[in-house]
Amino acid sequence: MTGVADRPAGKLDELPWWRPLVVQLAGQAHPDDTTLGLFVRQLTAAFEEQGHIVVESSHGDVDLLLIVTHIPTGSEPLRERVQEQSPPLSARTCTELGLRVGSRQTVVLAQIPEHLADRRHTEVVDIGRTVMARTAAPRVVLVNRDGQEATLFTMEGGHPTETQDLADRIRDRLVTAACARDVGDRYDVVTDALSSTTWAHSSAPDHLAAAGRRMGELGLLPEPVHIDRYVSEALASLYREYIGWKRLSEGMLFLYDPDLDAVVVTASGSWDVDKRALRRDEVTVLHPHPHGNRLRVLAPEGVDPKGPSVEAWEVCALLSAVPTVRLSRSAAGHWTLDSDGERTAPIIRGGVHAHVGVSRADDTVIESVPPNRDLYPYGFGCGTDLVADVATDTVARSHAVNDATDLRRYVRWPMLYHGEMAVELWKPGLPELPLQGLLDAYATSVRYTPDHVDQPL
Repeated sequence: MTGVADRPAGKLDELPWWRPLVVQLAGQAHPDDTTLGLFVRQLTAAFEEQGHIVVESSHGDVDLLLIVTHIPTGSEPLRERVQEQSPPLSARTCTELGLRVGSRQTVVLAQIPEHLADRRHTEVVDIGRTVMARTAAPRVVLVNRDGQEATLFTMEGGHPTETQDLADRIRDRLVTAACARDVGDRYDVVTDALSSTTWAHSSAPDHLAAAGRRMGELGLLPEPVHIDRYVSEALASLYREYIGWKRLSEGMLFLYDPDLDAVVVTASGSWDVDKRALRRDEVTVLHPHPHGNRLRVLAPEGVDPKGPSVEAWEVCALLSAVPTVRLSRSAAGHWTLDSDGERTAPIIRGGVHAHVGVSRADDTVIESVPPNRDLYPYGFGCGTDLVADVATDTVARSHAVNDATDLRRYVRWPMLYHGEMAVELWKPGLPELPLQGLLDAYATSVRYTPDHVDQPL
């Protein structure tokens, strides 16, 4: 079974990661948007009821900035009615209020006549990303005109639609996102950490490239989407020049390389990387364990490395939390399990992140670990400290990871609202080529689709 349980009945403010926030409201509902006006009043009251502080002005020191805007009604499709501004709404508002442009603290609120709950996943993701791109907001809430539903959109492709207690439930989702702190840019580059010879002899980049190609063939990695799909060429040019945002490149692959005693991970999609056709300079080497609260990028001699995937913290959290095994080289030169081996390594050899939904997985082949909705009832954004905590919690609950008598070599788990993570383990029978066995398991033992990702309430 792969279904996700409903959220628990407990209160969000009883969870250990919850914290009181400072919330600021900017803008007013359009006179025609009466439902939105009522929702905004109910939402701000809901924040205060849970112990958050709602302010009308600040010096930019806020946890959430709610920006109210208007989307005109009309006969055109919703995507075509979302108006583009220059500078975009969120960027302009952040500048006026002293917030960093591009801040993940901003949320745009708007009213629409459409119902989104029953529309196709891919269509709704496209609508959400259009609004986000044209307003430069990382999260958007669209409230239906009749007040029957409210949908929260995230950059990762999430779009859960609430149909009851709209203000309280949207508040909880926004608070959850705001309690997670961004860690994606917390890394330091260690110059010339690897000799050019050592790096040239590493096979990890080639293995990741081969796995990326196969993921593309299996439909686990989509073609990157250029930003001008959602905005005009003029605005796309601004994004490219000032933010470096060229296209969306979903997914991630990583390997632990025993030769390097390091993690090799795909570079951030912000570097315009197509993970289905990776080049050697489009992967990044990381020390497997953070130093303090920062990751260490290990640069080969003479190389200016690209920044790591936003999931890098999650990967390092996984590898730091699991048991270790011992390895030795086979006659063919591959690393294999050996209780007396020369090298100690995390039991996780590698893994992938894919934006797909899974309806069935053969539990005799691949273990499915359900989300811990008692502790983490909603999803967190990629590149945050709490999504790394979710990864640590997940592998702690995995039988295959922690029980040496469990001979399953593969483990998967849903990442709420936008896809899933899967890893392969150093266990007897694991194919010599990294990620080959894991992708074979997806090809034969997992039923998945990029066209539908569950959006549990």
